[in-house]
Amino acid sequence: MRRWVILSLVCFFAASGSWVVVPFEIPESRTDTLGRLLSGRSAQLTAKCTTTGLWAAESPGLNSLIRILSESDDPQLQQDIMTGIAEGLEGRRRVVMPTDWPAAWVKLQQSSVSGVRDRAIQLALIFDDPEAIRLLRDQAMSQQMDREDRVRAIELLAAKRDAGFDRLLVELVADTETRGAALRALAEYDHPQTVDTILNAYKDFDAASRQDALQTLASKRAWASELLEAVESNSIDSADLNAFTVRQLHSLGSEALTAKVKRLWGEVRSTPADKAKLIAKYKQQLTAESLADADLVAGRELFDRTCASCHKLFGAGKEIGPDLTGSQRTNLEYILQNLIDPSGAVSKDYQMHLFVTTGGRVITGLLVSENEQSLTIQAVNERIVLPVDEIEERSLSPASMMPDGQLQKLTNAEVRDLIAYLGSRIQVPAPVAND
Repeated sequence: MRRWVILSLVCFFAASGSWVVVPFEIPESRTDTLGRLLSGRSAQLTAKCTTTGLWAAESPGLNSLIRILSESDDPQLQQDIMTGIAEGLEGRRRVVMPTDWPAAWVKLQQSSVSGVRDRAIQLALIFDDPEAIRLLRDQAMSQQMDREDRVRAIELLAAKRDAGFDRLLVELVADTETRGAALRALAEYDHPQTVDTILNAYKDFDAASRQDALQTLASKRAWASELLEAVESNSIDSADLNAFTVRQLHSLGSEALTAKVKRLWGEVRSTPADKAKLIAKYKQQLTAESLADADLVAGRELFDRTCASCHKLFGAGKEIGPDLTGSQRTNLEYILQNLIDPSGAVSKDYQMHLFVTTGGRVITGLLVSENEQSLTIQAVNERIVLPVDEIEERSLSPASMMPDGQLQKLTNAEVRDLIAYLGSRIQVPAPVAND
């Protein structure tokens, strides 16, 4: 019986500027046809192969593409094929290694094009290639490697949940070059030394590493309990817990933790009546004369500390929430409404999703994309691809991802400086760090 390979090409036609999906079949015995088809590209056509549900691990079509990788000397073609395979397998942590992969791996790692080598490592991890895992572990631990390469190695191994890598992550927390990545990656595991490692070194962390540490500790009930004990004993300043972390702690669903958060940090959300009173209070306080005396540089420092983790302003910050540069920033009523009652009117694009994994991790963030295999979630400090079969619970919050209570933790002078900076028409110099 003749067996057929079912393929899909996603082709970009430069003349029309459009992408077209072209499905076709070829006999398994004539997979060389695929190689000639793909290598026969012209300036008018770029082909990318993408996997679909048809591409099971035992599919001869997947192995046919892998064979082309080992036979081709065209780095662009190699990248195109590997990009398509990676997209089709996204969300799957493990796939049985195709028969021709070992030979392809040797050739791809010898490529002079870094993009080819990087894509090959990504696929090798999905195929459980021990050579790739060894290589990435060596890169992560080597202080002779560039920081970006080490961080990427950590992120790839953590995304795969490489067994035993958490032991190395605990060591990497001590390395300032890899600390942030290691702290974030520890949230994927249940290493027994995670909490002690973080709490014992916390006082030596910079501001960014402290936020990564807090997000990791707030991701699981057991760790969150020890985090709040550290806050209660003043080992961690309660001011380090930003409103997003507090909301994450509430999302763990523990009445005991919620009560302790309320006692140590305060309410996460006021009643609508209280919000109206707060808005009226700040409107009376923030007169034109008061704002004219504001320290805009100090306001920028406050923005960087409390807002830039989610919002951009003048090109600086992250793109989790809306870019504030073009918003109604000079409208005091608008600014106060959004700061004090961010959930009063929430676009569905910015509603917060909550996921509980089979491993007990709680993830909150924006849902970026979703397919049958995985979801992509934008948390406050990282983007997470979560396989569907690892989701135990999921829910959608009617609340905005932007937490309440942002202004209540600031002094009157700080509120004035932040509001003035948010409404400024031009960027101001960054604050000078103290020695």
